[in-house]
Amino acid sequence: MINIEELEKRINSLKKYNLVFASFFFSLMTLCVKKIDKRITIYELVLFRSLLSLIITLLIINIKNINPWGKNRPLLILRGFLGTLALVCIFYAIRNMPLSISTVIQYTYPIFISIFAGIFIKEKITRNIIIALIIAWIGILVILNPSQLSNINVEIEIISILIAFLGAICTALAYVTVKKLSFSEDIYVIIGYFPLISFITLLPIVLLNWVTPNLSELVWIIGIGLFTQLGQTFLTIGLKNLPASEASIINYLQVLFGSIWGILFFSEIININFLLGASLVLLGTIISTTKIIKRT
Repeated sequence: MINIEELEKRINSLKKYNLVFASFFFSLMTLCVKKIDKRITIYELVLFRSLLSLIITLLIINIKNINPWGKNRPLLILRGFLGTLALVCIFYAIRNMPLSISTVIQYTYPIFISIFAGIFIKEKITRNIIIALIIAWIGILVILNPSQLSNINVEIEIISILIAFLGAICTALAYVTVKKLSFSEDIYVIIGYFPLISFITLLPIVLLNWVTPNLSELVWIIGIGLFTQLGQTFLTIGLKNLPASEASIINYLQVLFGSIWGILFFSEIININFLLGASLVLLGTIISTTKIIKRT
């Protein structure tokens, strides 16, 4: 039988490398999404991803003999809905935008976390957060301005950009609920509700629009579920061991990995404007997650 406790101890000992692995596996997940033909709907991809994740998580819960239903069920269900909506938006953005650009937009979520934490769990919205938001928006405008997109031969519909940002916002809201739930719930219960709610919500939609994947598509679909689960596990453990500012820097490696996959597999063009814009978004993320130390 798998010794989950021993495995967790070994993963914990990796410290900051947990987040490096998380970024790498999440980037592989985005690669798998991008490689699947558009005849398979996004809802079906999210459903398969949720099913695989749910099976893995329930096995772990069973091994650890944890109550799978948790204590704060309304908030757990809300976390599941937010995660589902975020994932649908993220998958849509990946399909309809260059991988590098969709990843940069997704990684504005730490700034939104800082804002929503101030609104919903009474964390102070500091001057740092306002400055971070301005800097990050400048970075996004550098990347998404028409002249820049024309230079790299890319056309992006406004709806795709809006959906990408909605994905980042829902991700931030999901993280805020996870933070609140982490005080009372086992981490595997929190992880388990996400795919459970996704599966229940999306199953009727998928059955009405079912498309049978071929062998090649099935391999990529399995990759989505496997790499997402690995990324989620390493991320959850990694966030426990590092300050938010340091974690945000390491998490941003997914932009690097995503850009590499975009160049290698989809002939995407990375130019100085993209690098400048991505750097500004990263700077905004670092500022938003760094506490101001006041001198007395």
